[in-house]
Amino acid sequence: MEALVYQGPEHITLEELDIPVPGADEVLIEVRSVGICGSELEGYMGHSSIRVAPLVMGHEFCGHIVKLGANTGSLSIGAKVVVNPLIACGICDHCLAGKQNVCRSRRIIGIHRPGAFARFVTAPAANVLPVPEELDSSLASLAEPLAVSIHAVKLGVQPLEEVLIFGAGPIGLLTLQAARHMGAGRITLVDLQASRLEHAAKLGAAVIHPGELEKRWSGLFPQGIDVIIDCVGVQPTREQAMRLVNPGGRIIMVGLGQQVSSLPVNDLVRQEIALLGSYTYSDQDFRQALELIQSGRITTEGWTRSRKLSEGPAAFRELVDGRADVSKIFLVP
Repeated sequence: MEALVYQGPEHITLEELDIPVPGADEVLIEVRSVGICGSELEGYMGHSSIRVAPLVMGHEFCGHIVKLGANTGSLSIGAKVVVNPLIACGICDHCLAGKQNVCRSRRIIGIHRPGAFARFVTAPAANVLPVPEELDSSLASLAEPLAVSIHAVKLGVQPLEEVLIFGAGPIGLLTLQAARHMGAGRITLVDLQASRLEHAAKLGAAVIHPGELEKRWSGLFPQGIDVIIDCVGVQPTREQAMRLVNPGGRIIMVGLGQQVSSLPVNDLVRQEIALLGSYTYSDQDFRQALELIQSGRITTEGWTRSRKLSEGPAAFRELVDGRADVSKIFLVP
């Protein structure tokens, strides 16, 4: 089968690999669509310590079951499915508390085992969720990143509360849509790229360039902001969030763009600012994301595009260089 193999920083190759064999508790899935995640772009750049070459990445995907292991329950060959790529042990204290995202022995498809940038991928049957055949495969693939957004909104956004989001990339745009459907008030997105801000505006957000944000702050936000969601995760966005959030406010940190940042921690203490890390999602978050997608309330119009799997190396390069005309690219084997 064809597969994209991450070979090291800025080096992905199209290879011919053996079709994987599912274990007794697993299924073999023929991939129909798989999204390129921002964290995979960081991995491609060599900025991810948990992605070790050689590796087939890809954790946002939809496909059809083509082979069943011996112990796969009610799943059937031919079923269209999405996969929750986060494999939790189910028995540790965190899992038993419903916090599978911080399972003490969690593993993720596309990081700790081969992922879906390939024609075929295996997955535990327990992580597979059937979807209607008529549901668009690329839209279904957004269940994973949308679950990330839902989890972040749940952590720190109250009903009708105004929200400021740094980053109008895929996670930022999905966080915008999740927050809106989950009852947030006015939502403002901040991004450097005008094209991304256009997408956010079409989705109903107020938009602004980061260079203008502090100059116009008092006019735009006379009461300030109590909650900021950082979907970028680099020194400038983290610093600006600390400067701008109200005393007693919350900064929800989703972006993983930079491992280490210097922050004015004494200001955090004196202003009682809460920094909340938000990582992946619970099983409930994932199911709610899928329900939101199936209800028709999530749109990909204008900010996504599909490309052939063989075009994957070029797609990664375009996204990293900022030359892609969309925020999200799906690969189709």
